Amino acid sequence: MAVYSYLMVWAATLLGIRIGYFEPDTPHWLLFGATLAANLVFFLIIRSGRSERWTDPSLTVPQMMVGIILITALLHYSRELRGAMIAIYFMAMTFGVFALSRQRMILMSGFVLLCFCGLEAWEWQQAPETKILSISFGHTSILLLGLLWFVYVGGHIRNLQQRNQQQRASLRAQQRHLEQINVQLQDAMARLEDVAIRDALTGLFNRRHFMERIDEEIARAERSGRPLHLALIDLDHFKQINDSHGHQAGDQVLRTFAETARQTLRRSDLLARYGGEEFVVLFTDGEAEDIRQVLERLRQALSQHRFNGPPAFSVTLSAGVASWHQSDTADTLIQRADEALYRAKHNGRNQLVAVD
Repeated sequence: MAVYSYLMVWAATLLGIRIGYFEPDTPHWLLFGATLAANLVFFLIIRSGRSERWTDPSLTVPQMMVGIILITALLHYSRELRGAMIAIYFMAMTFGVFALSRQRMILMSGFVLLCFCGLEAWEWQQAPETKILSISFGHTSILLLGLLWFVYVGGHIRNLQQRNQQQRASLRAQQRHLEQINVQLQDAMARLEDVAIRDALTGLFNRRHFMERIDEEIARAERSGRPLHLALIDLDHFKQINDSHGHQAGDQVLRTFAETARQTLRRSDLLARYGGEEFVVLFTDGEAEDIRQVLERLRQALSQHRFNGPPAFSVTLSAGVASWHQSDTADTLIQRADEALYRAKHNGRNQLVAVD
């Protein structure tokens, strides 16, 4: 913007020299060349990032001072156009309206008055016969009034900018706060959802969620024809553990079984606490023999674990496994697995019984 403004004023100066409104010996090449060179220096400083360390990274004040000095020099060569040329000062002041505080606008206005009054005083000393006091006073008064208007409007615009920045900062803070609340709500919803489908003691899926999933898996098996197996697992003599070692020991047994099952079963297997010391596993992949081997590993892993007493003790499990058929519903599949579990317990516990 500054370069564009200088080129326009330069063109107007050349026209003024041609039609006699400027002194013929006006050194326009020197004046505008030096000004544009100064602007090139400002541009390089800004582009290099060095100006970012200063309070005025756009170098508004130095750029305005260069423009004011140029205008003052042009006024010296401007014959009868001085009154009109004074308005170019306001072009330079416009650059500070949106960037400078009211205090800096006052200082820049003082710099304009200092330059203009200095020019007037120098011309009065050099050629008093060419000066008319009323005209000099009129020019100074017009310039002063214009500068006062710029100081007032500039300060008002600056205040509006600051209020706008404060409002934007407040809106950004509110947005961040709302985003934090949204994240907290999502976390809370996730926790509530997890609580709704998880058993609080073991962290496994609860019976309600399992019954929803088994209906989905049976429907999927009916469409795809993939094998489906269900195992009911019961911890042997669990009531005796509670009676002999206390309910805290019983809770520890349930948690230990859940952790052992998570480490032993496959990721595709759906494990849930069915109720009390009973657990249920839905195997959505694999043949019957594969399922039996997985459950056998789980049985052995649990039986080898020693619980601290006093006295120390171990726990075994019994399991009944049923394979799904096309005519099965969730209830009939669970019923057949329960019958197999009953046979395992009736046969002495700590074993697996499978039915087709």
